[in-house]
Amino acid sequence: MFETSRDILNVIISFCVLLITVFLCWTFYYVMRLLRNANTIVEEFRMRLQVLTDTINYIRGKVENISSLINLTGGGVTGLVKKMVSKKAHYWLDRTSENFNEAAKEAVDKAVEATAKRIKKTTSKIKK
Repeated sequence: MFETSRDILNVIISFCVLLITVFLCWTFYYVMRLLRNANTIVEEFRMRLQVLTDTINYIRGKVENISSLINLTGGGVTGLVKKMVSKKAHYWLDRTSENFNEAAKEAVDKAVEATAKRIKKTTSKIKK
């Protein structure tokens, strides 16, 4: 079967080439599995990051809505209280006495303004 030493060398070389080929195939198989696992991890990370981003945007929207409602409510309450106090004060002044002069009415208006400012400051503190 083997006539010369060269034939034995050729058989050994072919066997080595076969082993190297099997080793390279095995290595490529594990590299591909590693890359597939890495891809799966990256996709899962992207999904979780997207869910986190959506959650943050949802919470941000809710906070902005609540903030705008607090601003609207604070401004509305301030205006409402100011109108009610002013109306009551003028009603009381007109009903109680016709003898009050303009200076007294201006003092009542200033007191109403001061009350409205305090309420506005309180609502802004609540808003924060």
